[in-house]
Amino acid sequence: MTTLVLTLVAGALGYGIGSISSGYIVGKVYRNVDLRRVGSGSTGATNTLRALGPGAATLVALFDVLKGIAAVWVARSLVTEAGWSSYAVALAGLGAIAGHCWPAILAGRGGRGVATGLGTAVLIAWPSWLVSVPAFVIVILVTRMVSLGSLAAALFMNLGYLAFAAAGLTGFDPVIQGYLAIGALLVTWRHRPNIVRILKGTEHRLGERTAPPA
Repeated sequence: MTTLVLTLVAGALGYGIGSISSGYIVGKVYRNVDLRRVGSGSTGATNTLRALGPGAATLVALFDVLKGIAAVWVARSLVTEAGWSSYAVALAGLGAIAGHCWPAILAGRGGRGVATGLGTAVLIAWPSWLVSVPAFVIVILVTRMVSLGSLAAALFMNLGYLAFAAAGLTGFDPVIQGYLAIGALLVTWRHRPNIVRILKGTEHRLGERTAPPA
């Protein structure tokens, strides 16, 4: 099998791994709740938090991060050739985010891609975490809006990678930078309704809980 084919396979596998909806599974097992029919309709950790509480949300967030890590690990295992490795992990990472956001098995109704994107960055651009995660936490503490923290995390993931590369603390790979930029755009696109509510001043804040259907 040629390296190009393996790279494409890595992307497809990334999508498949990302499509495993931990939110849907946890919701069904935890309280027989379909998160697509509750609150924002997202299967991500934030909607899980509002509908099912912090225990279920933590489990969903953890699994979503692990999905991103697994997708990139599989890509690295499949494609080891230096000239292709970056393309393989970038395609797998984007596939994992896309699969999480638009899983075919759930009619394209998934999450926002933040936790899965952060998971991919663990192996692709881990130093960026040192900037992105604090930005995520600080924005949430100040505004109590997870959506705004998520958008900040996506932005600072890119800025962090550029900053560490400029300081010579990590190498710079334009393919990886391109991946981070496209990933941030996907996350931002998925947050369109949240952005509208933020601008209107009606965005949900932490502490507001959505009751699951009886």
